[in-house]
Amino acid sequence: MNRPCRKGRRGAFRGVLVPLALLAVAIGASPQGAGRALEPAVTFVLAGDVMLGRGVAQWLDGDWGAAFAEVRPWLSGEDRTTSTSSLAGRAQTFAFANLESPLTTAPPVREGYDLRAPPAAVAALRAGGFDALSLANNHALDAGVAGLEETASALQAGGIEPWMDRTMAPKAGWPPAGAASGAPAYIGLAFDDSAAPLDVEAAAAAVGEAAARADVVVVSIHWGGEYQAAPSDRQEAIARALADAGALVIAGHGPHVLQRVEWVGETLVAYSLGNFLFDQPYPDECRWGVVLRVTVEGGRVTAVEALPTVSERGRVRAADPRRAEAILERLGLEGSNSVDIGQ
Repeated sequence: MNRPCRKGRRGAFRGVLVPLALLAVAIGASPQGAGRALEPAVTFVLAGDVMLGRGVAQWLDGDWGAAFAEVRPWLSGEDRTTSTSSLAGRAQTFAFANLESPLTTAPPVREGYDLRAPPAAVAALRAGGFDALSLANNHALDAGVAGLEETASALQAGGIEPWMDRTMAPKAGWPPAGAASGAPAYIGLAFDDSAAPLDVEAAAAAVGEAAARADVVVVSIHWGGEYQAAPSDRQEAIARALADAGALVIAGHGPHVLQRVEWVGETLVAYSLGNFLFDQPYPDECRWGVVLRVTVEGGRVTAVEALPTVSERGRVRAADPRRAEAILERLGLEGSNSVDIGQ
């Protein structure tokens, strides 16, 4: 299905800090929304790198439900009520992130960082309200194919969809979701440009085929240089290729720090959503993350919201005001330097 033409433009940020249950910033809403009938919507809840092994596992010590407890309302949309949001009751919520730790008992197959976590850690992801996790990253095969298969099985047993690299996965496994409820039909694709260079032409072809099947294509991609505060030329080039192919939203991760959010043509691109849950103690920016909620109605982005977060001793929390301001600045969402949703 072809999605309606939608024009995005960069401009002044109209959002303000709002006192929800969590510190958040509303990034924008379409000026076309005023006076028109409300229609079914879907909100994609985007987060960055999640690692449940090493120090995180030690800190939680089996209390997996504590990992995302403080931000679950934002991940699941539970914070939306009829008194606080026009989206209550009509917006599906679909939450996903990038899983950096294989959930497996299989032994590591290579030297280097060992980010494996026990399969029981899926309880943290299930309790957090995640619907899908990307396994298209440079740590997916830390325990070999056996570890990857066990990870995918653990996620599926927990009711969570594993997203594999779609340049390799069979296209027959891409049924659009959401249409049965009347919301925009969407397909999610995952790619990796870190373990080996991404075949950009094949990835763009996959996006194009998905765009022909659904109203909305959301891309999760692992890319970029570690600890780089700005996207590389290659990230920007890949974003343009995938945007031109029909992606509506591109959620990036991999640098372990935040990078800016911007429009690329009609596509909303978050180059890096940072570390959502990790055990890296320094620099402080490695503990910064964000929950980015992108609402789509009628095949176009109509609202974007951001919740600045920090990872502390195995738990994700809303950032304090000082860090929240720094996080929004890094994302380019502060003051007048923000994403604006135009007509």
